[in-house]
Amino acid sequence: MAQAAVGPARREPGPAGPVTEHFTRNVAGISLVELIWGLGMPVVFDSTFIPLFMLNLGASNLLVGLVPTLGSAGTALSSLLSYALTVRLKRKRRMLIALHTVAAAPLLFIGLLLFGVGIRPSTLAVFLCAYAAFSVAIGLVLPVWQNYIVKIFSERRTVSALGIMMVAQSAARLAGSLYLARIVEQYSFSAEGTGLVFTLVGGLFFGGSFPFLLTVEDAAGAGESPTAARHWSSVRAVLSNHAYVGFLATDLEYYALTVVIAFYAGYATRFGGVDPAVASGLFVALVCVGGVAANGVLGWANLLDLRGKYLLAKSLALVGVLLLATGWGPWTFFVSSVLVGLSRGTRGVVFAPAVKRLSGQSDATLYFSVAPLLLLPISLGLPLVTGIFLDSARGLGGAAYQVTFLAMACLAAVGLFFSSRIPRDPPREGR
Repeated sequence: MAQAAVGPARREPGPAGPVTEHFTRNVAGISLVELIWGLGMPVVFDSTFIPLFMLNLGASNLLVGLVPTLGSAGTALSSLLSYALTVRLKRKRRMLIALHTVAAAPLLFIGLLLFGVGIRPSTLAVFLCAYAAFSVAIGLVLPVWQNYIVKIFSERRTVSALGIMMVAQSAARLAGSLYLARIVEQYSFSAEGTGLVFTLVGGLFFGGSFPFLLTVEDAAGAGESPTAARHWSSVRAVLSNHAYVGFLATDLEYYALTVVIAFYAGYATRFGGVDPAVASGLFVALVCVGGVAANGVLGWANLLDLRGKYLLAKSLALVGVLLLATGWGPWTFFVSSVLVGLSRGTRGVVFAPAVKRLSGQSDATLYFSVAPLLLLPISLGLPLVTGIFLDSARGLGGAAYQVTFLAMACLAAVGLFFSSRIPRDPPREGR
């Protein structure tokens, strides 16, 4: 995976630079953000709660598949706007905080609406609109956040720093998912229960945006004022970076797992004899357990190189998806949840540093913005096609889900293949 010549290699600041002098402070700041946001993440990211909430409202599998589709479309279509809003900024911390707080607003809205008017025939449509707005806001957040968290650390310590951050997030997600299971057990999917869930999550996301104030950023390489022609030239440079484009192909497995997460809770409750409270809470808790293991061993301890991390995690995730396809019993859902979490957790500590390294840029926001656009055909179409298939093959019962999981296993295997093409020793940035 040779470094493409897409701009000057980033030079690390000297010993007194922010990325070396403030390592502990920066780790604390980003970890506190992820700790607070992590408490609410089981509801909206890798969620089994939302599919079950929608099924309880009478949604079809097509509409359930629309949720990850909205997430992908909103993220991809607003990602370049995120770049345009921030490319001229020498310091991006204030914008990062502002975008995080904006993302909390749609969740607070739907939570308060459920408290105020209860569940009505229009609730499903209103929820989908609110989720679409949330997805657009997350699309604005992600490129800036990904660039920020790799820029405030030296290359040598980035993976370890992100490992600590993701351990904090995964531990919080574990706690949040267990609490979510208790809420579902007590309130089921009533207006009171779901209103409480979404209001709490919106409040956590809003308040959890401000610990970024603890961090210290390096403004080197920012503050440009590119023209439209230079914008297009920059995009073409990104697209000509074949190592970067090839690396993105490893994410085929990521989107296959997104489909699995969207539908396996419905499969478990309808055909696997699993209680909805278990599927909405414990499944996500086990995903978090896998994430904590990956963040600790492959992130914080930094075991294995980039290629080794991906091969191990994606191989185990492939085993987990194949287990779901066997239909051997409820235990397969639990084991698969852990293995899926291992893969998601590994991506959390590897993806951003890898993109940053391949970009060769001091500010890689454009690379993070282009990634979801390049993968949009897969991320947009895969959940919708799966939902349509499951609705049309309803007469097959649980077998339709097993066929779906086999198809996702094939796609995950393709992502694993591209992971095997990552060199053992990825190029280091220039100094």
